Amino acid sequence: MTISRNAGPLLALLALAGCAQGGVWANVPDDPGPAAAACRREAENSPQYRLYGETAGGNAANNEEMRQQLLVLLPQIYHDCMVRSGAIPAGTPMPRDRVTF
Repeated sequence: MTISRNAGPLLALLALAGCAQGGVWANVPDDPGPAAAACRREAENSPQYRLYGETAGGNAANNEEMRQQLLVLLPQIYHDCMVRSGAIPAGTPMPRDRVTF
């Protein structure tokens, strides 16, 4: 029950800390189009992303490991969504990772 109570604030913190330019969102392109915005929302609302917030439970020891996993997961979800929506052609390689903090 404590995990559920901590999941919401943790997800909000991850989203704020990593808004489009850095943090866990650093490798998700900051494209301005509607398809890109929809795909960023899909990544943000994905069950995998939410699972990280629920499993963290506010444990600071997990933060670095989770951050590294989210740096891989979020761009993949975004890229898959962009391919499904037709915004980028299938087979397009993912962009190179950006340097993060």
